[in-house]
Amino acid sequence: MNFSVIYNPISTKFSQTALDHLIRSFSEKGLTLRTVAKSEYAGHAIELIKTLDPISDYLITLGGDGTVNEAVRAFHQIDQHSVYGHISTGTTNDMANNFNLDRKDPIKAIDKLVSHGEETRMDSILVNGESVCYVSAFGYVAPIPFLVETEMKKRLGHAAYVVSALPILARRPEKLTFNYTANGETREITACLALITTSKGMGGINLYTDSDQNDGKFEVFFLHMLSPRLVAEIFPHYLTDTIDIKKYSKYSTCFSTDRLTIRFPGKLPKYAVDNDGNRATFDLTPENNVLEYEMGRKIRILMPKK
Repeated sequence: MNFSVIYNPISTKFSQTALDHLIRSFSEKGLTLRTVAKSEYAGHAIELIKTLDPISDYLITLGGDGTVNEAVRAFHQIDQHSVYGHISTGTTNDMANNFNLDRKDPIKAIDKLVSHGEETRMDSILVNGESVCYVSAFGYVAPIPFLVETEMKKRLGHAAYVVSALPILARRPEKLTFNYTANGETREITACLALITTSKGMGGINLYTDSDQNDGKFEVFFLHMLSPRLVAEIFPHYLTDTIDIKKYSKYSTCFSTDRLTIRFPGKLPKYAVDNDGNRATFDLTPENNVLEYEMGRKIRILMPKK
């Protein structure tokens, strides 16, 4: 059995020490190193995975959540052969949380993955046929991940997202009216933010306490309107990372499904396909005002049990 490694050298927490430790740990486990490759530009990991997957039994990436996004996109374009593993070396590292690994210390994450990793499956989403790693969003605060510059993330870490969010947070949320169909029902709704995700959270914040990455469903959250009262209610939980988004039903609509259709009869939002993803945002047009969400492929991954 062999393994290959792809690393993103500009991810916030990447270090040569972590890369060396990964290679040494998997080698000591009895696997033979096949290839070590550096991801050098946006979308490069997709190309590398397409090349390395057929010749690798295990394919491990070191990088941020955007690296996982590229991996998921790559596996949707090929017949996956390797078992995929990921060590988070980014800023928020939502995927480390999803993979039951340490979000802050890559060395600890490597040790846990090597010692307790087992092959399982991870859900993914397709939006209008395009694969999404773990979250799709539109409306208020959705653009924030794309406003943060790489150098700012390196200097400030997670605080860079807070700084970049200030101009958006200073404005009142914009209301969007649309129709959605899910679980056999069609409804009209007015909301300022939509989050569709298979993740336990986003932006470094846990949102769902019971999220299952392999249940064949995704979570849908529509925030009706952000108010000072809601902010005051959420803020203490934000500071302690104890938010459970399902507890805010009086402010939102929240449900699970395996298929969702959203139609915009009026104003169209800025729409984000995926956090840190290549071609991350685009404008909907009157000729393209329907979003179709469905389950994508299940990705074979290496993950320790909870």
